Amino acid sequence: MIYACISGEGPITVILAAGAGQTSRTWQGVSPRLANHARVISFDRPGLGQSPPGATPRTPTRIATELQALLDVLEVRGPLVLVGHSMGGVHVLRFAELYPERVSSLVLLDTPPPDFEETRMGLLDSSEQAERRRLLAEGLDRMPETARLEREGAADESAWSFPAFPRSTPLTVIVADAQDFGRQGSPEAHRRAWLEGVDAWVEISDMGRKVVASGSGHMVHHDRSDLVVEEILKMVRAAGR
Repeated sequence: MIYACISGEGPITVILAAGAGQTSRTWQGVSPRLANHARVISFDRPGLGQSPPGATPRTPTRIATELQALLDVLEVRGPLVLVGHSMGGVHVLRFAELYPERVSSLVLLDTPPPDFEETRMGLLDSSEQAERRRLLAEGLDRMPETARLEREGAADESAWSFPAFPRSTPLTVIVADAQDFGRQGSPEAHRRAWLEGVDAWVEISDMGRKVVASGSGHMVHHDRSDLVVEEILKMVRAAGR
């Protein structure tokens, strides 16, 4: 059984999906402030936090169907505002493709742009590219098993394409502008590519918009929690009209 943390009440439910390797605890600075306005559900994906391991492969489609099953067990009805940080954004985008009738709107928090790693490699010279490949291999070896399985599952499923996303669904993309991209290449060039790359997410919705979280690193819901709460509550209010 997937562990879920539920707070607040009301006709609108906010779903908080954590990034790779993160648990429901990552939302502790956000969920209490949302719970004054909606029911809020954060959860530990299988193999993380208090949830036992799940079936493999750990693709975005499998993770989305596991979330749907959890919501059925919890008897959650009514509109959903889906919020996903980093890889969690990929998971909620897939959920919206599979269950569009359940979804009122989405908020993505610094979800990696499609093909960003290839874009990043193009900004490096040959020696920097070799160093980047070495660091990626080392990082994969050190990565917790569940995070590695989720990354492999996303790669296997071509998770960065969402042709069936319902274009009429409102989508807000919050992007950080102070990412730490390490020592290889120009930090300014990498940040510019990241900021421009997320436009691909904005464009999958006819009601997409981008919000820049100035001064924030990748953990935007920690660094700019006021902004994140404000943008989520805009979606909650719109869903309740």
